[in-house]
Amino acid sequence: MRIFALMSEKSDIEIAIICQWDNQAIELLYDKYYRALVSYGCQFVEMTIAEDIVQDLFSVLWERRPFFNSISKFSAYLYNTVHNSALNHLRHQAVHNNYRQSIVDNLQEFMLLDDTLDIFNKEEIYRQLFAAIDELPPRQKEVFLLCMEGKKNREIAEQLDISAETVKVQKRRAIARLRDKLSPMLIEIILVLIRKSFDA
Repeated sequence: MRIFALMSEKSDIEIAIICQWDNQAIELLYDKYYRALVSYGCQFVEMTIAEDIVQDLFSVLWERRPFFNSISKFSAYLYNTVHNSALNHLRHQAVHNNYRQSIVDNLQEFMLLDDTLDIFNKEEIYRQLFAAIDELPPRQKEVFLLCMEGKKNREIAEQLDISAETVKVQKRRAIARLRDKLSPMLIEIILVLIRKSFDA
């Protein structure tokens, strides 16, 4: 990646554009660096994810309009952000998959202890549950999955760097949304599985 090493007389102009952050500035920088940043992101994640990461990056630039006094610092910011965002996506994907398996394991254990659940199709229970969870807003989904894994409120708060009260609020909102989409039986299963975390 030698994009910025080849800068010449345009550097001063681009620094001025970066500091100004008007519509023309963001369009120029977007056109200039979008493809290179997406290509860089594709070293870690698939194309569509890399494109989303770069789109989000420029949205943040537009909203925050940070100050850079050199092209090299701007370059480092762009590529470091794409790199970190791609790795975070991979970590979250791995964690999300682990959470799903944990939920399945917990449900299986619960169903073995309750013979009344034999009349229900277990695969359909999993399908309905995961479909409803996937429709939750991102923060509610994140909190709820950690809760289903068996983590207590304080553990979730520490892991997500939020307050325990925020965890409680997000959890309640998630359950309220799930009540609108799931049968009373499934809601009861969920409440049994996560009851301990409410006391934390």
